[in-house]
Amino acid sequence: MKNQIALPVSQAKESPIALWLHRENSLFSTILEEKVSNRQALLMVQAMTSFSILTCSVFLHWLAAVLCLGWFVYSLLLCKKGGLR
Repeated sequence: MKNQIALPVSQAKESPIALWLHRENSLFSTILEEKVSNRQALLMVQAMTSFSILTCSVFLHWLAAVLCLGWFVYSLLLCKKGGLR
């Protein structure tokens, strides 16, 4: 027989990715000492990545630096908003 998991009706309507995004991220929650969801953690990782690429692109070309600056500002705005739909 197959092993099946029965989900409550409220969870059955949501996709597995949406359920994962709403779960608590233990690493960031431990570091920041407050509850952080996986969605918020991904937004923070995106902001850190865009900042790292921005610092490297400053030495390459001014246009690349401007584009990365835009990405970094957009990432910060998403973090501030919290990734709400």
